[in-house]
Amino acid sequence: MDDDRADEDKRPASRRVADQLQARIEAGEFAAGDALPPYRQLAAEYGVAVNTALAAVRALRDAGLVTIRPNSGAQVRGRSDDVDVGREVMAISNEVADLRATVQRVGTDLARLEERLAEVASRTRED
Repeated sequence: MDDDRADEDKRPASRRVADQLQARIEAGEFAAGDALPPYRQLAAEYGVAVNTALAAVRALRDAGLVTIRPNSGAQVRGRSDDVDVGREVMAISNEVADLRATVQRVGTDLARLEERLAEVASRTRED
């Protein structure tokens, strides 16, 4: 596996799906105003959970590529559609907060593991 593929595989599944959908939109497979397939169909197509497909489409929404309407799914935005900057800023802020919380949890878990390792190493030296 080459380095580019290895890096790509490290991305969250929702990001990989979003990037593939974005490429399809940019290639013209989905034109402005076209509906994206339903979340269940996207999940099956990309071999991911429905929530992962939903997260991917939300990422496209946050990037201004699609709009999501309740009970209507996602539609590709036209270049002339107005981007709701406030909504985009809020979505990015929420994503940053989620990532910050994840990093903090991982840091706490790492500190606990280091403490356990030190305890085990200390017991090993005592024996």
